[in-house]
Amino acid sequence: MKRRAFLTATALLAAAGPRLASSASGPYPAGNPTIVVGFAAGGAGDIAARVVANYVKETRGLAATPDFRPGAGGTIATDQVRRARPDGSVLSLYSVSPLLVAPHLQKVPYDSTRDFTYIASYAGISVPCFVRSDSPFKSWDELLDYARKEPEKLKWATAAPRGLAHIATDAAFRQEKVTATFVPFRGGADAVTALLGGHIDMVVSSDFGPHLAAGSVRLLAETSPNPKAAHPDIVSFAERGYPIAIPASYGLFGPPGMPKEIVAWWEDAIREMITTAMYADFLKIINGYPLFQESGEFTQMAREAYGDIGRQVEAMGIRL
Repeated sequence: MKRRAFLTATALLAAAGPRLASSASGPYPAGNPTIVVGFAAGGAGDIAARVVANYVKETRGLAATPDFRPGAGGTIATDQVRRARPDGSVLSLYSVSPLLVAPHLQKVPYDSTRDFTYIASYAGISVPCFVRSDSPFKSWDELLDYARKEPEKLKWATAAPRGLAHIATDAAFRQEKVTATFVPFRGGADAVTALLGGHIDMVVSSDFGPHLAAGSVRLLAETSPNPKAAHPDIVSFAERGYPIAIPASYGLFGPPGMPKEIVAWWEDAIREMITTAMYADFLKIINGYPLFQESGEFTQMAREAYGDIGRQVEAMGIRL
């Protein structure tokens, strides 16, 4: 997201604040906390951290401050959160890569299944498989049929090699007995540029919004388990029974052993937030879909997804 668009988006979210009202405004037990973000300011993760920070400030008077610590795909910041005091003074923005994917591909000093408190998730990110609007593939099944008949001729890419979208789509292809050629790019923008230039056939990425609005791409399938809220006419990896259909989502997590009353405070605040106009505007900005998981469900999802991803990484032969 370019800086001007980002500033417009955050201004929109902040402007929604005074219209909000909280049904529960008990004092936060740990003063004003920091929300660590393992990525650079100015992107979707920045907005995801600010929407919850804006909400608790406007409704509960809590000054939760985003703290940007980019580097090593978020793994450095994740380990800093692991080592923080579990008193609610340090939280972090949850994203899939550093917690559920990276530990299978590189050495990290944490165990994602036991070293963190998963507080709540609050937004799903649509990560569809898409082609050019003039592509001969009008559906996911047409693309699969071509790839079966012409092994390795289908060229595809994702925003991040060995990321969740890559692992999930590779697993789907293997289940469908498809052999395709993965083309690595440094980011989603580069992959989409190659798609629009006719150099590859398909991209799996969240970087589709402006191109869909412009009519230059066609969505064929959705890697996350709940695309119907945003894109009701496309195939879901979950409904096809593919091995990986894990929500790429945003949420909050913290150090291990956080007190139940602090976790409950954030659960209540986020449960309120997802009913507001601020939240609806946020989802439009990130091309996301509604998602809310309390701590127990969030924890179970993360642990199960960690195992599922590990098995597919093993099958792909890319484990460290």
